[in-house]
Amino acid sequence: MSIAIYLTWKLLTKPFSEYTRNKTWRRILGDASFRYLGSLGLKKLLYLMGTTPWVYTTWAKWYKLPITVTELGDDARLLWIGPKKMERVILYLHGGGYVAPMQHFTATFWRYLQLRLESRGIDVGIAVLNYSLVPSKLFPAQLHQAISAVEYLLSAGVSPANIQITGDSAGGNLAFALLSHMLHPLEGVPQLTVKQPFRGVYAMSPWVSLTADTGSYFANSGTDILPREMFLALGSVALTGVQAPQKNAYIQPLHAPSGWWAGADRHVDRFLITAGEKECLYEDIVVFGKQFCEENPDANVRVVEQPNGVHNDPFFDFMVMEPKLGVLTPIIVDWFANGFGQ
Repeated sequence: MSIAIYLTWKLLTKPFSEYTRNKTWRRILGDASFRYLGSLGLKKLLYLMGTTPWVYTTWAKWYKLPITVTELGDDARLLWIGPKKMERVILYLHGGGYVAPMQHFTATFWRYLQLRLESRGIDVGIAVLNYSLVPSKLFPAQLHQAISAVEYLLSAGVSPANIQITGDSAGGNLAFALLSHMLHPLEGVPQLTVKQPFRGVYAMSPWVSLTADTGSYFANSGTDILPREMFLALGSVALTGVQAPQKNAYIQPLHAPSGWWAGADRHVDRFLITAGEKECLYEDIVVFGKQFCEENPDANVRVVEQPNGVHNDPFFDFMVMEPKLGVLTPIIVDWFANGFGQ
């Protein structure tokens, strides 16, 4: 089926689908276009996406923003959204199944959030970690690089109380890998020790299990922006070379042993976990959120389920320049603002 026929069919069936009935035409076409690209297969999709430095550079030029890169060594670097500011920092770990780069519309989302915070009198630097992708480097190389990013910020004088770490999908996975390592240091990986907790961790549609075998992967495969088969393929590649992959809590947070997450609030003050009700990962995220809360009963943890939301739903409003933003975006903005004291 050609993309033109596919998109026309999506628009014609809009009144009859519970999922699309409440979506704008921009979102219907945008979601369908992304899904169509996913149907081309992983190799073609990755070819079309480019690289994270290329995406960042072309995005910054388009919006006439400075191109600011901080080299961390070991093929890792920080790419700054807007001006580089070091008093308060959001460290963003991008998604993409550990195999795909950041996309331009995710950068646009974070620039929007930065400007919204600025309008409230909160100046924030947003640093994107450009980490190595699988298979060029296998996990836990990405954990090494995330630690390097945090250590750079700390050595530059940024207080942990002024650092909020965020990630979507595989980036959310990496954020929890960082937390796992702080709770249970992984042999062969440099330890990360801080004198006080980080201000917050936000995980958008976190990829907490890479096996794609729970009910929502089947129930939502037809509505999410990527089908179950693509998540299955991504998981297979991401787990390349991982020892005991089915039980490795550092890359499979949902499969961590009982009590693994206890004491998380010693390292992070606040947590936000969000999921879309129509995404393949929905069931895994909800179960993980419940487990995380049970193991940290006194922690500041908020789990939000977006009605009719797909994987990384807020980003896709910015892909199609949708003026009517979804319900999750203002929640995210408020959460970061509250974390920085507003």
